[in-house]
Amino acid sequence: MHRMLTELWPLHRTINSDDTECALQMCCDYLNDDRFIIHRFRPNTDVYTWWIPERYHVNEAWLEIDGQRIADFSENPLHLLSYSLPQEIEGRLGDIREHIWSSTKRPNAIPWEFKYYDRSWGFCVRHNDLKLFDDNSKVRGLINVAFTDEDFCLGDFYLPGETDEDILFLTNICHPSQVNDSLSGLVVGLEMAKELSKRKRRRYGFRLLIVPETIGTIAWFSKNEELAKRVRYAWFCEMVGHDNSFILQSSRQGDTLIDRAFQTVLPTLRNHGKERKGEFRQVVGNDEMVTNGPGFDIPTPSLTRWPYDEYHTSDDNPSIINPDNLKESLNVFMNVWNELERNYYAKRTFKGPVMLSRYGLWVDWRVDFELNLKAEKMMTMLEGDKSVIDIAYELELTAETVRIYLDRFYDAGLITKSFYSLS
Repeated sequence: MHRMLTELWPLHRTINSDDTECALQMCCDYLNDDRFIIHRFRPNTDVYTWWIPERYHVNEAWLEIDGQRIADFSENPLHLLSYSLPQEIEGRLGDIREHIWSSTKRPNAIPWEFKYYDRSWGFCVRHNDLKLFDDNSKVRGLINVAFTDEDFCLGDFYLPGETDEDILFLTNICHPSQVNDSLSGLVVGLEMAKELSKRKRRRYGFRLLIVPETIGTIAWFSKNEELAKRVRYAWFCEMVGHDNSFILQSSRQGDTLIDRAFQTVLPTLRNHGKERKGEFRQVVGNDEMVTNGPGFDIPTPSLTRWPYDEYHTSDDNPSIINPDNLKESLNVFMNVWNELERNYYAKRTFKGPVMLSRYGLWVDWRVDFELNLKAEKMMTMLEGDKSVIDIAYELELTAETVRIYLDRFYDAGLITKSFYSLS
């Protein structure tokens, strides 16, 4: 995953560019599976209330102050305001300051700014470079760009399941020359797709969308409403490579099976107790507003390690990525998937409390005090109206703990199983 992330990092992956299409092809090559499709949309066509942006070509872009070049697109794409209009610059620094961005919080980094729809022109520079000059300094520069009608692209990988119910993994491919936002989520999604494709059987269908943020998801949904009806749950992933604890942002509904699944898997982490939770759209805002918004309302939690200081700057580079954090993130999503696939309703066949020791079900409190404490209450929850994940959530146990324990009840003939529909 880390190698793929590093290879994608330098590319000028804006919402519609040659490098974005190149990055999608690299994703296709990584999976080496003809089920990966690159969808194409014509610029300036409507998708719901939005419109598809033109392709952006940068031929040359630079800025000099008193003869010193402080911004050059060829050095780093972040130097140019994304989707900047063409411009020839000559005059005084004081006359163009509103077109220059820098970060006082990270003065040695290049900030990232964009004007995709409300367009202007501008440069992003290191604050420590900019502060060397005053308003009377002479400026000279050029922005030589073109907007063309070449296709807007997004990636779509689908693995069918045994049911007509799908789970959607959302991730972004934009954010040029940055890695944690959003490539860390992208490579986790790719690796999950690769792992699931090895399985001969899947209960649910798995769809991975690799899209330019927001507009890509809107574009796919606008042309695939029938397929969208199959999606029961979605999740979004980005910013998972740096050293911080996880934060789970809930779906808009807040208490759905998918929310509960994450909350009963996260406690299995090596640093359990440090993970955090936040309400819908109160942690980070991404494509969940499309899937979990008006017209679709598919429960869509997101998993990140927000915040991080390097956000939207050139300091968001491979040096801040810990490969172990990518692996841990993949494990969370795989475990959530596995628990959803194994989830079932448990209905008792017994009356009265079970004599646990008779069936080898007594839990030694010295071995597992928490399960020992909650085993009796679990017996009162086996009326066939709660799933394993529901029981785990209500008892504040992991889904794995409850499932393994109830499987022993099943083996002893004490419960029946009916498998869970996501509907």
